[in-house]
Amino acid sequence: AKFNDPLEACRAVVAEAYELWLQYELRTDDITIICMFVDQVKVDPEQALSGGARTNNASTLANSGAKRLTLPSSDDAVDGAITTMEGLRPVRKHATKEKSKAIEALKRGSEHSVLPDEPFDWKEHATEKTAEEKEGIAEAIKASVMFRNVTEEQREMIFACMESVPVKQGTWVIRQNTVGDRFYIIDEGQFEVRIVPDGDQDESGQGGHIVHVYEGSRARHAHPSFGELALMYSAPRSASIVAKTDGHLWALHRSAFRQVLVQAQDHRKGLKKALSEIPYFQYLDSDEINKLAAIMDEVTFGRGETIAQQGAQGEKMFVISSGQCYSDSVSKRATLKGGAWFGDEIFSGNGIYNATVMSLQTTNLWQLDANVLKQT
Repeated sequence: AKFNDPLEACRAVVAEAYELWLQYELRTDDITIICMFVDQVKVDPEQALSGGARTNNASTLANSGAKRLTLPSSDDAVDGAITTMEGLRPVRKHATKEKSKAIEALKRGSEHSVLPDEPFDWKEHATEKTAEEKEGIAEAIKASVMFRNVTEEQREMIFACMESVPVKQGTWVIRQNTVGDRFYIIDEGQFEVRIVPDGDQDESGQGGHIVHVYEGSRARHAHPSFGELALMYSAPRSASIVAKTDGHLWALHRSAFRQVLVQAQDHRKGLKKALSEIPYFQYLDSDEINKLAAIMDEVTFGRGETIAQQGAQGEKMFVISSGQCYSDSVSKRATLKGGAWFGDEIFSGNGIYNATVMSLQTTNLWQLDANVLKQT
């Protein structure tokens, strides 16, 4: 186990949960873990059979010396009060729904979330990154819904567009209520999250109360991020970020991110066209085709690799994105190019491939897993 002390494990979970909340939400609430230590719990066999043990154990837990970890929200920090179990507020859910809708709207090119930007040529802003730098950036963005389903080409574009931002202690990276246009990844250093509650004035000029501290470390491969909302639209920042120590950030401009999205949409146009022509999916409407395309992953096969084997049990269908394949079956031999598909027979038949398909050169394909399709 990573932690020997349950309380230390709880603290780590609370810190990580709060960090993700700040990343994905517009505002925060209390995050609490209740850690219970129960010693020498004995169950009477007769009580266990009758259900009485459950009641007694529940009573034992309720009266045990449970320790409670609470990370106060910005509202509680102002009041100086500690939220009790009796006074625990319900979790706010509207921010999650609003942001999810905004993300999906942006991905669909919605006129409500996409604002006109100045002309932006990502190649003019591109810089080379080391393998270590790319690894840190990739680790930071892999859990974000904003970067889900990006191809290797788009990932390299993101790496190239990331701006290096050295930061000195005390630097204000972003200020609450100002409009932002960049998303940040912490490469190294500590950064305070400060919030002035709604309706209050920042009379001290300190940016409000410190509600969290981000810490980036190359040695520990820890690279938290913030400012994600700026990639979607020109919204006022919900918090201020101030450098607690000297550090280094990676920044991604909204315009660069927009180009990644546009490329992603163009990249899947051929896939959507191919899916709409496959007999098994011919009754799906455009929205369902879009959802189907969204769950497909891109894979690459080198020259001479066998992708499907005739007579073998199959789990995946493929659509060629680029490159060429050779298909050999009892009834037909053919060269398959971009836009062609194979393996769809596993969905309507007995799950057996009808042909052997081999790549003639390095080939990129979209693959659809049968198990994923069943769950969709």
